[in-house]
Amino acid sequence: MKINEVTRETGLSRRAVKYYEEEGLLSVKKDQNGYRNYSSENLKTLREISAYRKLGIGIKEIKRLLQKGDREILRQIYEEKRKQLGENQRELEALAAYIENEDIDTLSQELDYETIADALRDMVPGVYGDYFMYHFLPYLQIKMTTPEQREAYEAIIDFFDDLEVKIPFLLRTVSFLTCKLSKQDAEHMTKRMDAQMKRYIDMAEEDYEKLREQTRKNVKMKNSLFYRYHPAFVSQRKFMKGLQDCGYNDIFIPNMIKLSPSYKLYHEALTAVNDRICTDLGLYYDSNFQLVMKK
Repeated sequence: MKINEVTRETGLSRRAVKYYEEEGLLSVKKDQNGYRNYSSENLKTLREISAYRKLGIGIKEIKRLLQKGDREILRQIYEEKRKQLGENQRELEALAAYIENEDIDTLSQELDYETIADALRDMVPGVYGDYFMYHFLPYLQIKMTTPEQREAYEAIIDFFDDLEVKIPFLLRTVSFLTCKLSKQDAEHMTKRMDAQMKRYIDMAEEDYEKLREQTRKNVKMKNSLFYRYHPAFVSQRKFMKGLQDCGYNDIFIPNMIKLSPSYKLYHEALTAVNDRICTDLGLYYDSNFQLVMKK
């Protein structure tokens, strides 16, 4: 079975399947042509991994479950979830049934992620997921409730499955560290996002003038010889241009707008302020994705 069939059968992204293989959670044989050939046992393992991730079980613990059958992990999770409010009753019943009958297909069907952010963390693991969450986590603390959101969610997964742009080291490091902290600080990030959005929506003229002046100074600084030719900033601009070429503005952003009502509001407010500043200062991106000011 080829990977496209696997993703269709399991609901996982190609990137997630490859990530689980890289982490040693499953071993896939290759055919005579060198292509991965996923077996029915691989398919069962991936469904099991997917269900465990929906329960919030970490990669190391999943490895113990798969390799040693350490079901005490599941009993501990069951006891923790038993103490939660009634909204988790369905999860509890599904997990209790699975502990008894080990029917992974039924368990996977009964479970769902608490938020879109939780789902996308698993569908876009690794450095791309870290970078994505670093920028968009506050807008994804919601459940998926409409067909339009589901369509947008799947389009975003496809976008990341096809993305092959290298993220610069500095951005990878900042994104990784921020995402580790954000798991415990999502509420604070959401409040900060709300405050920023309100600032853009109802911006006083005095605040706009300060922002415009700060933008002018930043553009001037970033067009200095140091910023223009320093390898770190050159690689960052190359990364941003690569994102655009892969459909960041044409695919990813429009689907983020469909996926998250709060991001839609933020994007509209930010775009209005950004367009006004660019018009006032004569700003535009050159062919090297360098923001410059018309003379």
